[in-house]
Amino acid sequence: MSDNTDKRVTELEMQLAHLQRMFDQLNDVVTDQSMRLDKIALEQKKLREKVQNSQTGSDGPVDPLDEKPPHY
Repeated sequence: MSDNTDKRVTELEMQLAHLQRMFDQLNDVVTDQSMRLDKIALEQKKLREKVQNSQTGSDGPVDPLDEKPPHY
């Protein structure tokens, strides 16, 4: 191959290596965000269930108008 072709191939290989490294970094970010999102969704589900249970449970009335004032 000629010098010009060698230089072009070398440049393309360098660009490919850079793109592969960038792809791996972005993939790590997406994977991390996906795990965080799954964790947040699970916490949100637990909180929603806790709120629903407190509204239907035996914890007493939820509506402040149904509660007795503290001086009773």
